[in-house]
Amino acid sequence: MKATVVGGGPVGLTYCALLKQAGHDVRLWSQSRSGSGVEHFTGEIEGDHRIEQVAGAEEAAAFAEVLVMARCAQGNRAALDALVPHLRPEQVVIFSAELSYASVYLRGAIAAQGRSVRTVSWSTTVPTAQRNDGGIRVGTLRDTVDMASAGFEDAEEATALCVTLFGPRFRYVGDVLRIGLSNLNPQIHLANAIANLTRIERGESWENYECITPAVGRLIEDLDTERLALAESYGFEVRSVHDHYLMTFPGLTPGTVSEMAGQVFRRAPGTLGPRSLDTRYIWEDVPFGLVPLCALARAKGAPMELHEAGIRLLSGYLGADFRAKNDMLSEVLEAL
Repeated sequence: MKATVVGGGPVGLTYCALLKQAGHDVRLWSQSRSGSGVEHFTGEIEGDHRIEQVAGAEEAAAFAEVLVMARCAQGNRAALDALVPHLRPEQVVIFSAELSYASVYLRGAIAAQGRSVRTVSWSTTVPTAQRNDGGIRVGTLRDTVDMASAGFEDAEEATALCVTLFGPRFRYVGDVLRIGLSNLNPQIHLANAIANLTRIERGESWENYECITPAVGRLIEDLDTERLALAESYGFEVRSVHDHYLMTFPGLTPGTVSEMAGQVFRRAPGTLGPRSLDTRYIWEDVPFGLVPLCALARAKGAPMELHEAGIRLLSGYLGADFRAKNDMLSEVLEAL
């Protein structure tokens, strides 16, 4: 198949490599990476891959049967607005992963022009990846990724497409609202960022999973309890953070979040935490991960105290109003 990956960060580049390995014809649209070139991959992917790049949104859409959205959430609206005039009804746009219900925003923007688009939403990314001095280190390829779709004839068609692109790792759960409630990265990153904020600010080198200590793990579990209760209030059962670890890293011994994170660290050290306050753990996951969940909770009359406190704390630490950073929220909430 012909696929365009939108977003030239480590995860987007890893998608390009995975698609090329599977025999697909791939292009990258990135505003952070200039021109085509070779990237070196280590970890779960080994070797060099040449990444061919397109010049802009029109070329990105014209080339592709499938577009994979792997941009940071801060740039999603601009990228989607640029793509809207060029998307065709037979194309599929995959959101990896669903943050702030960007797929709902896209469908609304397309519908306003009297057209339609098919979308797929994932609960998380297929790979975890970081840039290091030698290229891109791929930490893991997740064993199970939950997904939902819109505009397809049936669930089997959407699932088969994802399997064709990225292998048999997808579990269909049927509703995009549920998928948005299934993304655990914002809660995990919130707890770890607050606990290790001075390390991040000083640019220290620290192991992400090793630093999910018992205290950090307890906060993650309490945040997860709030998220699970919110999902239940909307009538959904979603995976817990404990299930997430066991499904992402097969072979772990069940335990507390801290115990399982320790097993991940000992199995494959080298997944470092952020070394700058300009990190997606904060600037992506807070406004586009946590803020929408709190808005959904307030709509039910039951705000999530720890989530709300985390947003307020990081807003204070960073001197930023993270509630105002989400440029899609009002349109999305109205549609939902």
